[in-house]
Amino acid sequence: MNIRKGIIGIALAVVALVGLSGCERAYVPAGTAGIKVDLYGGDKGVQNERLNTGKYWLTWNEEVYLFPLFKQLHQYEQPFIFQTSDSMTVAASVGIEYRVMEDKVIEVFKTYRKGVQEVTDNNIRQLIADSLINHGSEMNVDRLSAGGKTELLAAVTSDLRKQLAPVGIEIQKVSWLGKMEYPKEVVDAINMKNRAVQEAQMRQNEVEKSRAEADKAIEEARGFAESTKIKAIAEAEAISLRGDALRRNPEVIQLEAVNKLNGVTPQYMGGDTPLPFFVCIHRHKIAITYFLKAFI
Repeated sequence: MNIRKGIIGIALAVVALVGLSGCERAYVPAGTAGIKVDLYGGDKGVQNERLNTGKYWLTWNEEVYLFPLFKQLHQYEQPFIFQTSDSMTVAASVGIEYRVMEDKVIEVFKTYRKGVQEVTDNNIRQLIADSLINHGSEMNVDRLSAGGKTELLAAVTSDLRKQLAPVGIEIQKVSWLGKMEYPKEVVDAINMKNRAVQEAQMRQNEVEKSRAEADKAIEEARGFAESTKIKAIAEAEAISLRGDALRRNPEVIQLEAVNKLNGVTPQYMGGDTPLPFFVCIHRHKIAITYFLKAFI
């Protein structure tokens, strides 16, 4: 009996060792959901189980797929190729931002039977390519290069959201990476058009500058004319005021005439008209008064 029990114990130990040798340890990091799937059987990959953060032992027929629950950023290195409505081939690099919805992790796996990286590299890329081909063929290259890129990107983003949201992937942003690559003849035509626009703008700027300079000269001339006019008016008013003052105060004329005498009595005021003077000496002070016949 002891020998038999020993043999059974050894057999069980061997079986346990064999079983353990086929097991693997899986780790689900924080912020990530794990999906444990069966690799064999009629329902392989369907009967799955979600694993939260932690360490797990897997049997030889089990595998864990990891799905990060935080925002994912992915830039596709290989550019996307599509044709416009005028049969011009365009290449564009695209990047996406998305996240796997926490309550739909199992749904994502059931839909694609792949991990998140494979879904990104293959399935999502194919959806982007199909959308670019579909919407890119509805606009010509002129429209595309003149602002149609924004419209095209919005259409692609809308397509991805409609297709991926039901299965548990939320597309947050789709963006162009760098410039689109156009055929050489298209690039040359765009450059010529841009140069023409720039030259036209330069000519317009020159016209505006000339107009501004002319307006400035006109304003300066107007200012000078106004200044001259104001000065003339001021002088005329001064003369008028002076004349009024002299008419009201004739003695001022006499005083000015006396101030201009240099000791010699003038005999004429002009032409042959004599200038009369009357000299009065009072208290050793000389007051010379002359009356112009014109004012008498």
